[in-house]
Amino acid sequence: MFDSLKQYITKLIDSLDKGIVIESEVLYGDAKLEYALSKENFMASISVLSDYTYDFFTVEIESENTLSVKTEKFTNLDDLLAELKADLLEFSSLE
Repeated sequence: MFDSLKQYITKLIDSLDKGIVIESEVLYGDAKLEYALSKENFMASISVLSDYTYDFFTVEIESENTLSVKTEKFTNLDDLLAELKADLLEFSSLE
């Protein structure tokens, strides 16, 4: 699952072409995948557990204002990917 997710995230970020940079990617065995992303004055964190629990967090860097925080548990990868795509689209539009 995590290999598919990593490929999906990389391709989606590349296709958006909005200046999103993958600052770090950490895979904790078969249990968890985490990303730290940046774009201009913003940072985002993505965390996905093997049971399809998904966390997404965005913050403005200079003010340290939290823009969004969410944790959701999905029953399948397709629903998780749809939510991830929506969140990355929103993150890519921040200015």
